[in-house]
Amino acid sequence: MINNAPSNSQPHKKNSSFELKPREDKGETENVFGSFPSTPQPISPTDSAQKTAPIISASGGIVTMQDSRVAFLKLAYIVIFITAFVTAAIFITKQVYASKRKETLGIVLQTPYQPVTWKDFGNVFEPQLKIPVVYPNQGVQKVTFLLDSGALISSMPREEAEKLGYDSLAKLQRSTFMGFGGKMSFAYRGEMQVVLGEEKVNIPVVFTEATGTKFLLGRFGFFEKYSIYFNSRDQQIEVRKI
Repeated sequence: MINNAPSNSQPHKKNSSFELKPREDKGETENVFGSFPSTPQPISPTDSAQKTAPIISASGGIVTMQDSRVAFLKLAYIVIFITAFVTAAIFITKQVYASKRKETLGIVLQTPYQPVTWKDFGNVFEPQLKIPVVYPNQGVQKVTFLLDSGALISSMPREEAEKLGYDSLAKLQRSTFMGFGGKMSFAYRGEMQVVLGEEKVNIPVVFTEATGTKFLLGRFGFFEKYSIYFNSRDQQIEVRKI
């Protein structure tokens, strides 16, 4: 027999509004869609970097910001390498060209132009040559000579005689010279050994009686063996073997 007695249960009624139930354990509020924080949460730099939107390449692939930085660094390295390679190639080419030019033209000495400031004329270069001179006790030293085509012979101050191995000027041949204005002066003849190219050459020289005089490179014993070329394009004086 079926019991048709009414039950005590009430029919279920749908609630038209959402019911919020606080969750005290996690500080979150739950609704029918799930849970969400009740208070705003700070975003760390790591999370921000991870959530950065990717870049879509022209081919349809996805390129991240990290990939872009890597590609940029690779490109920078390639540019630096090419620049260094080209610079080195140019430098080596110039060195080879200069070496071939010196060998072809017989250049044994090169000295850059030496500009000198004059009170009434401004900057004017003086024909000065830095020549390696061989000193018996001091070795090879570069000495600056004033190239003087008007001088009969090269000259050095008297104090250089002892450095070149001459004990006394009295043992050397004495010569008389006429200077500007007819002024007479005396000098003592000797030799100096210089390095021109790969050769050691003896050049006649006189030591003046006065101290502190200039180093002059004159004609005798030098101009007969070498040509002097003023290379204004490269701003240098060249000594070429005949």
